[in-house]
Amino acid sequence: MPEIPDLEAIRGFLEPRLRENPVVGVDLTVPWLVRTGAEGVQGLVGHEFVTLRRYGKFLLFATDDEQLLVVNPMLTGRFQWAQASEKKRAGTCLTLRFEDGHELRYADARRMGRWYLVPVDSLMTVPQFEELGPDALEVDEETFLRRIRRHAGQIKSVLTNQKFIAGIGNAYSDEILWEAQLHPHRRRSTMDEDDLRRLYRAMRSTLEWARPILEAEVAEGLYQSNEEWRAHLRVHRKGGEPCPRCGNEVKSQVRGGSETNYCLHCQPLVLG
Repeated sequence: MPEIPDLEAIRGFLEPRLRENPVVGVDLTVPWLVRTGAEGVQGLVGHEFVTLRRYGKFLLFATDDEQLLVVNPMLTGRFQWAQASEKKRAGTCLTLRFEDGHELRYADARRMGRWYLVPVDSLMTVPQFEELGPDALEVDEETFLRRIRRHAGQIKSVLTNQKFIAGIGNAYSDEILWEAQLHPHRRRSTMDEDDLRRLYRAMRSTLEWARPILEAEVAEGLYQSNEEWRAHLRVHRKGGEPCPRCGNEVKSQVRGGSETNYCLHCQPLVLG
């Protein structure tokens, strides 16, 4: 699932290419993908996107007529920026065609993604949006500490709870907890203030560390395959490999289809 560094790279690639580049056509082959405002998608023709922002795991495309195209790619949503003559990927559900001859294509193997078209002042009508916590790259340390103290459960589950904080998923929660040297199954209620401040700083440093790596991935073009950008990660999906900090084996656990990775030497489980 795309998380903050992935979406920031996509946003940074697309925004300058969309500016002053009107939409000239829309192909919507899976109409129910647009959960709100599907009947208005053709109305994008003749308009251009003036800004492209990210909040949590959502991309927000603002148009020059004060509409918002809100996209949550979910698990398998992938974007492609291509010339019209290039072959479309299998599973392409929606294509926006632009004046300069490029197309923004969205493919979704499991068709789990969610698109919404709403007036710019109606963002909070998008399902789930009103419940989101502050964005993980925007929240300040004191707000983070105040909010996290409301949660007593396992810390990985807390970090990936979008109502607590928006934008962190399975992959980067592993990376953040490895950086903070906190076991993913440790309960938040066992952590003192030093632990929580270290966690906040690890969250910020990990997300900022990953951003330029992924920006370099898309510098030459946005042609995402069905795989996510995960090769650079230090422990996530690295089960059985040596921990880059201490050399001990990275552990792997799979529950409910989600993989959790950690170093038991660097991240001892503290019970309480």
